[in-house]
Amino acid sequence: MDEDELPPIDEALVRELDKRFPAKYPELTTPEREVWYRAGQRALVDYLIEHFRKQTEDD
Repeated sequence: MDEDELPPIDEALVRELDKRFPAKYPELTTPEREVWYRAGQRALVDYLIEHFRKQTEDD
């Protein structure tokens, strides 16, 4: 498997992760550590969405 290849990504999983970890701005009162933690969660979701799109375009 190529370094950029992933196993098939399920659309339902991508949709659910997108709902559970939405892209939103933090409140000004949110601790910095939590901001970075949530940013990491969202970065993974965005990564999976991008690879899902690539996989569905290849079909």
